[in-house]
Amino acid sequence: MSELRTVRGMRDVMGPNIMIRDSLVKTAVEVFRLYGYEPLDSPVMELWETLSAKGGEEIEAETFKFLDKGEREVGLRFDLTVPLARIVASNPHFPKPFKRYAIGKAWRYDRPQAGRYREFMQADVDVIGSSSPAADAEVVLVALEFARRTIKDNYVMKINNRKVLKGLTEKAGVEDNLAHACFRAIDKRDKIGRSGVLNELILRGIGEEESEFLLDAIQLRGTEISMLDKFREFLEGSEIGIEGVDELTQMAEIFDESGVGNLTEFDMSLARGLDYYTGAVFEATYLGTPNVGSIAGGGRYDALIEQFGGQSTAATGISLGIDRIVDILLSKGWGKKFVPKLDAFIAPIKQPMVKYAMKFRNELVKAGRSCEVDLMGRPLKKILEQADAKNARFVVIVGARDLKRGKVSLRNMRTKETQEVRLDNLVKKIPRSRKIH
Repeated sequence: MSELRTVRGMRDVMGPNIMIRDSLVKTAVEVFRLYGYEPLDSPVMELWETLSAKGGEEIEAETFKFLDKGEREVGLRFDLTVPLARIVASNPHFPKPFKRYAIGKAWRYDRPQAGRYREFMQADVDVIGSSSPAADAEVVLVALEFARRTIKDNYVMKINNRKVLKGLTEKAGVEDNLAHACFRAIDKRDKIGRSGVLNELILRGIGEEESEFLLDAIQLRGTEISMLDKFREFLEGSEIGIEGVDELTQMAEIFDESGVGNLTEFDMSLARGLDYYTGAVFEATYLGTPNVGSIAGGGRYDALIEQFGGQSTAATGISLGIDRIVDILLSKGWGKKFVPKLDAFIAPIKQPMVKYAMKFRNELVKAGRSCEVDLMGRPLKKILEQADAKNARFVVIVGARDLKRGKVSLRNMRTKETQEVRLDNLVKKIPRSRKIH
């Protein structure tokens, strides 16, 4: 038999990794609901005509696409936004604003590397129906609150506006049909540097003089709201560019009033790769190690729902990259925090005691104690070793002689002391001392 392995770019998740992931999902749901978002789920597989509606050339190349048994072209979703747009287009009666959250897996046929997988988990929030920059600011605030509760520090949310970029290309004299190609090249600045972006712009048919103007402009970045005045200077004379700066200014004022202005950075090079963005775009980056890339990203996509036959509908949202945040928390030592722990391990002495062990375990579980029963029929010495490996605080030893007297033996795994305990007092003797993550 050939070696059994996972598909390239995909992986099994187990141990502390999955416990951290579950904890992050729980925190995400808590934060999303505190901000008034409602849950929504969608199929992992969509018709190809849905996925290809407005993804852009890179997404078309990266989507897992195949024929089903009915010879229909289908694909695995590459994000949670396109399915949402399809749902909203099919349900125009949804009250506005429609605020939804979704947590699930997505797939991209990308080159696997550190922090980048072909199968990954996202947690999204979106606001449908509001064109206000306040809606853009709100989804950013949701992401920052999640980061505050989990990552704690050393991160920044970069923000720009596609209208600002459109204004820049207008000022540079770039033809409309080259604008999106220009955005994609600009978005790679941090990865390939100034010279790399220059080469890519020229290869895409943009003149060297125009490219140099764009490269000078995208150097602008800063956390102060005054940075937007410099954006405005570069865009003087471009109506759409100034409109984008005005929208960013409204967002900046909200961030300052909300006490998170120091966590945001206005960056004229930020474009985001998807072609469906129409206004504000944002991307959170972890500043420490490991360098996992962006940990959250999103933006405004006012034209996407209309692409699916729906009404023209304003929309904005952000995605949290759960897997990358797991990698960050592992580097912070969270793996030790999520070592499996038990309040009690129950040791039945010989097979006839198993049914009683199961009964006592159920009583402890109902009382909120984490508890496990030996299912292997091992001798007591081996059970104690297993209980120690499971970080159990107590071992309940169930023997026939003690049971006839209405008692069990309780061993404290820390002090190594053993005492007899009446059955009606067992729950009280095993305090609930830790959360089950």
